[in-house]
Amino acid sequence: MFVGRIRLSNNAIIRLEWIVAAVLAVVVVYLLVVNAQHAGALWRDECDSLQEARMPSAAEMIDNLPYTSFPILFPITVRVYTTLFGASDFAMRFFGLLIGVAMVCLAWLHSKTLHDVPLMLPALIGLNAIFLTIGTTIRGYGLGSVLVLLAFTATVDFLRGPSRWNLAVVGGAYIASMHCLYFNGVLVPGIVLAAVTVLYLRRQFRWMLALLGVALVCGLSYVPYLITVFSSTKTWAVVLSRPIPLSLMWQHLSKACGAPVSAMPAVWVGVLGLAVIGAIWRLIVVGRTRAAAESDLILFALISIFLSIFSYFIFLRILQKTPSARYFLALLCVFAVAIDSIISVLSRIQWVRLARLVFVIGLMIALPSAAWPMINQRLTNIDTIAQKVEREAGPNDLIVLNPWSLGVSFNHYYHGPVRWITVPQLTEHRIHRYDLLKAKMAATAPIEDVENEIRATLKSGNRVWIVGGIRKLAAGSSPLTLSPAPDPKAGWQLLVYRRAWTEQLSAFVQQHVNRAHVVALREKAVSSQENVELWTLDGWWDY
Repeated sequence: MFVGRIRLSNNAIIRLEWIVAAVLAVVVVYLLVVNAQHAGALWRDECDSLQEARMPSAAEMIDNLPYTSFPILFPITVRVYTTLFGASDFAMRFFGLLIGVAMVCLAWLHSKTLHDVPLMLPALIGLNAIFLTIGTTIRGYGLGSVLVLLAFTATVDFLRGPSRWNLAVVGGAYIASMHCLYFNGVLVPGIVLAAVTVLYLRRQFRWMLALLGVALVCGLSYVPYLITVFSSTKTWAVVLSRPIPLSLMWQHLSKACGAPVSAMPAVWVGVLGLAVIGAIWRLIVVGRTRAAAESDLILFALISIFLSIFSYFIFLRILQKTPSARYFLALLCVFAVAIDSIISVLSRIQWVRLARLVFVIGLMIALPSAAWPMINQRLTNIDTIAQKVEREAGPNDLIVLNPWSLGVSFNHYYHGPVRWITVPQLTEHRIHRYDLLKAKMAATAPIEDVENEIRATLKSGNRVWIVGGIRKLAAGSSPLTLSPAPDPKAGWQLLVYRRAWTEQLSAFVQQHVNRAHVVALREKAVSSQENVELWTLDGWWDY
């Protein structure tokens, strides 16, 4: 009788787990749909990806690849998708929605591989506001994160039953993952080394060598990227480089854990720490003699966690590029899938199983409401600004975009005849060309041509439209002036030069323009990453 009651209780827990898993999947998909409905137009980084992928020829797309942030697979994917379904905002938001749904499907696939219920992985990633908003943009971070999940899951399946077919699937997953996101280029080797360790301990040397052969092919395929990255670090990438302290990395990693919920970094650290402790306990106390397959899975997940942490932060230190929360999405996905794998084994203990269920229900209750304001935001208002200028600007007016980076999204959305330029003027606006920007930073008078065009337009009685705005300098203050880069103090710091150009433009306007007023303010329901004002300038006077 007692045994029967325990069996019934376990069956009830299993039924409850599947109900929660189904509800969780529905909630995640619902949040993804809401985000897709409200994200609106593409912001400048997305326009960069789209315009790179849709260049007139594949050859031109490949030629410009060194100036973009992703390996070849991502622009090819966007190019194929837009060829089939178009490049409208609706089509691109649906593309992002598909990435989110793919993550949910992979979470279920991974659980099937583990013969478990999909709970931890979809809760930790699918309810994460950064994944919901940034992971579904037209950038490689979301798709790359999904593909690294595929690489991990395929490796687990390979370890459970090595075969030629599974090895081929693993190789395909590795190649796709690495060629979609550069960060995966350091995560995949960690997964490979973890799998090789397990195969070595099993004395399956033939499969170990086969997997190393696959890894070698993947590594050789990365040689062109390494050459390109090394070349760029010696030339134009200097404008993006800066020493990155660990405190700054932690700040952005904390944001990636689930901003705006301040407790989520602690939740991640707690869950990861408990999973690691539980894994070590399982390996020491139970050992590899009993339930060897489960012990191998735990060992694989544990090594993947440690190698991912080490390789990722070394890579960021070498990269020396200001980090962002989106940079850590792929790393969090590896953490989440490894945690899921460890807790799946530990859930053979009933209290662990119940604790997992309570934890997931708690996240499912708390996180959607916290993420709601973010998933209801538009990512930019540049499309409405472009439409307003298109309607109201005169044929001989001038449009000036400050800062220069707004030119990428404005290029995508503005279709009017009025001439437009950026601060400073660049010759390419489809993608972010930091090599051209570097040349402007090293110039003696980088925005003099912009000032001359404003002067000529206003003197002829026409208006100047400032997209992005200017700022009023305090009375008696002078604009920041820098020497041609590298400045003795500022060096090649792009943000400092951008600030100097804005202050110089603002001082020029204050000294020479009769009337300057705002015609469109920043909008409340738009993300701060691209929420711009629109100004008009009228009249000229010489002081």
